Amino acid sequence: MGFWRKHWYKATMVAVSVVLLAAIGYVYFGGEKEPPFPQQGPASPFTLNDTTGQPVTMETTTGQVKLLYFFFGNCPDVCPPTSHMLSRVQDRLVEEGVFGTKAQILQITIDPERDTVENLTKYASNMNADPSGWKFLRGDIEETKSIAEDYGIYYEQDKETGFFMHSNTVIMIDQNNQIRMRYNGDDLNDEIVAKDMMKLINS
Repeated sequence: MGFWRKHWYKATMVAVSVVLLAAIGYVYFGGEKEPPFPQQGPASPFTLNDTTGQPVTMETTTGQVKLLYFFFGNCPDVCPPTSHMLSRVQDRLVEEGVFGTKAQILQITIDPERDTVENLTKYASNMNADPSGWKFLRGDIEETKSIAEDYGIYYEQDKETGFFMHSNTVIMIDQNNQIRMRYNGDDLNDEIVAKDMMKLINS
């Protein structure tokens, strides 16, 4: 009894520390985890057709983690490498067994006049796009402009060349259609992006 009377405070502090460490371990190693990536607001709704003529909306992709990218097929600089990077993300998600079921890639053309269904189909083929989970979408010019602005994507056409100066941004959207990440397309790493998507899928 003399020992406990003398050392009760130290013993209590040790017990409290053990409980706190256990709680921290629970949070960080498989218990109640903080949700990955802060919510940045709801993804703006839209309805656009894919290359098969089927409508694609935010509602039809509910339950899936999505990457959204605005591009144009005749782009001479940033769009091709970013699309190729998305192709590698697709391959990683296929290996995880989630592509087309729990994960999707959506690309919206900002040049619907030249990016016809035929041209988008060829573009998709060049990227080895799996149509079960990678959709190339188009609408009319004004509609596309409005959707892009809703997502904070701005672009302007050079009247001489016909090319577009545009935001090279890839947006990650969660299963509940909340925006979670905005990646700079110039600095994208397919391994990191695929891991980020898997974090959301498994959260």
